[in-house]
Amino acid sequence: MANILHTHFISALGDKEQTLDAIKKKHFHMDRKSVRAIEGEVSVPYYTFKEEVQDTLNGIYSVMKKIVHQSIKGLTSEQKAQTAIIVGSSIIDWNVIDAIESSNYAYKRKAFSSLKRSMDSYAKDLSDEFGLNGFTLTINTACTSSANAILEASNLIDSGLYPYVVVVGLEVFSVNMSSGFYAMQLLSSSSIKPFDTQRDGTILGEGVVALLLGNEQTPWRVLGGFSNCNGVNITSVSEEGDEFVEVMEKALMMTQIDKENITALKTHATGTLSNDISEMNAIRKIFTKDIVFTALKPYIGHTVGACGALEIAIFMGCVDDGFIPQTLNHENAISSEYRPLLEHLACNKGTFMFNYFGFGANNTSLILQKESL
Repeated sequence: MANILHTHFISALGDKEQTLDAIKKKHFHMDRKSVRAIEGEVSVPYYTFKEEVQDTLNGIYSVMKKIVHQSIKGLTSEQKAQTAIIVGSSIIDWNVIDAIESSNYAYKRKAFSSLKRSMDSYAKDLSDEFGLNGFTLTINTACTSSANAILEASNLIDSGLYPYVVVVGLEVFSVNMSSGFYAMQLLSSSSIKPFDTQRDGTILGEGVVALLLGNEQTPWRVLGGFSNCNGVNITSVSEEGDEFVEVMEKALMMTQIDKENITALKTHATGTLSNDISEMNAIRKIFTKDIVFTALKPYIGHTVGACGALEIAIFMGCVDDGFIPQTLNHENAISSEYRPLLEHLACNKGTFMFNYFGFGANNTSLILQKESL
């Protein structure tokens, strides 16, 4: 069974140690970024890295290289040669964007020739640079990208194909991405309020994370999960949340875990009007009102393609430190019986479900377990 050997990450709160310390103190930090809108440039809240990472070929590759190096530096050359790499991100091919813009906007027209430098290229370059085995995979399924990467990595290890897999999740500020969220009226003007009656949208954030998975025994195991692509339209699922129910139930079935044995649930909880109500209805259909559940996005923002791996790594760090973090910014529950965790809860082991319900109705639930060795 696939185990998580190491986690390394950078969030808007800093490195791993700084992030966990801030969460323990219930702190968060937001900046602002400019996005494009019909009315012109608009300033919106954004969870930014403390040190700026440019949305460029070199800027992206540099931060990926740094985090991958941290995750595999304990491996021997022989072990690296048996290590695959899977990247999960919503970042798209800049050359395609250049082509579209040069076609649609006369003032941007230029001779265009695709260099095919995208996330696929980065994964291959990282594999070559660190002497990995050459197997690379890039997953771009919006908010579920790096969650699906963990699921695929677990499958590769459990099948015996590879003894080690590095999963990388990445999201940096993108004008195109943020402008799209703004145009769809999905961004809050103030804060992320998960499952709150006053929620008015999400706030995007930056994050980079690397998880090293292997078959060596550690306290943390990936028991499995389930992913599907099922929605009522191109962006979302039904208000009843039955599409979310399906992945949660099948994740429990695939891992042979009874729902009563789930210690806590890490919700997707974007703070948007439709997604939160769908997820809440799904939770109500599966769990009793005693289920412990929490949200991490108020601390670090919605890191889109990185959130699958990043929120797992952060949650693991909190439990290793002896607590499940509370949900910030929650006052008035959308459900009278089901409320997210409002104070840090002592916990150092258990079986945990992680939900990721993404744009385009790609939905993933993973189940991890921490035991005392």
